[in-house]
Amino acid sequence: MKYLSLLAMCIVMLSCNSVQKEKTEKKEVAQIKQAALSIEQVMQTAADNVGKEVYFQGTVNHVCAHSGKRCILKTADGKLSIRVEATGKLEGFTKELAGNDLIVTGTLREKRLDTDYIDKWEADVKAKHVDEEKGEHCSSEMANIKEMRDWMKENNKDYYAIYYVDGTAYEIVE
Repeated sequence: MKYLSLLAMCIVMLSCNSVQKEKTEKKEVAQIKQAALSIEQVMQTAADNVGKEVYFQGTVNHVCAHSGKRCILKTADGKLSIRVEATGKLEGFTKELAGNDLIVTGTLREKRLDTDYIDKWEADVKAKHVDEEKGEHCSSEMANIKEMRDWMKENNKDYYAIYYVDGTAYEIVE
């Protein structure tokens, strides 16, 4: 009878410890989710964090239909976006992720479009515009080029920076 009482006490103590452990784990997960940066925060400090690990949250706007190796995350207002490339153990993204909020871990990268590249792009767009009757597509490309040149002038740079993330992991925000 003593052994049964002792066994019952051990089981009660273990179950209490298990409940406490579960509460602690839930609290830790909540703290981690709160620590995730927004896309705005990532972009504000991007130039200083190239090559560093970032942990951020955004809404999946697009998943590459061909390979599933990249997706585009946007802010809630849709004004900013960032591309995430599947790298390492992260094999890719599924179309079903579209519309979901993700927390992504990865390394921030930068691609620079220099003045020569932008000049050539602009010349190609202008040549294409001559060949096409309607320049709707060209006008949006020209607007992008103008935006890049304006950014370069405002920031006194001879290149336009495009930031993206080599993603290594993600989780869906519930």
